[in-house]
Amino acid sequence: MSEPTVSEPWLLLARARGTGLLLRFVIGITPLIALGCTLLAADQALPFLKFVIIASALMCAVYPDSHLGLFVVVLIGVEWLVTVDDPTTPWSIAVAASMALFHTSMAAAGVVPSSACWSTPMRRRWLRRSVVLMLPAPVMWLVVVAFDDRNSAGSQVLLAASLTTLVVAAVWARAGVLAGGRPR
Repeated sequence: MSEPTVSEPWLLLARARGTGLLLRFVIGITPLIALGCTLLAADQALPFLKFVIIASALMCAVYPDSHLGLFVVVLIGVEWLVTVDDPTTPWSIAVAASMALFHTSMAAAGVVPSSACWSTPMRRRWLRRSVVLMLPAPVMWLVVVAFDDRNSAGSQVLLAASLTTLVVAAVWARAGVLAGGRPR
């Protein structure tokens, strides 16, 4: 993380071209999409929280390498949990996909200067990362819908299967880190 002066980020944002400008736009718009989907799925609204999320998302477009993006994701998650009562609403897919795109755009904008010229392999790599982050959303929604009708509270079999899946995923992810191969 760098310690920019107040005027420096605005100057960098003014110099943004091509993909850098698109990333800043995506960073600013995806939380709005998540808020819109939450509003469509919710029975109530939290206007002050929406204002804080929008202001923070706009700051994320200016400061993409800050930790403010985590704050935005947490606030959207809190708003979702407080306002949406239906765990099987298909709007959760759109919220999850927009947050995945927000996260990936923040990461890409944080590592590449806003005025840099992106090559085709760079675009493909970041697009692939975005898609990989978005794919679990519809799968998890289908799992939630499938288990919603069942009375699975306190199921030892479900707990064992969940923990086994988490351990396998953690070992698989850790093996990729320890392999020492080239990052993809």
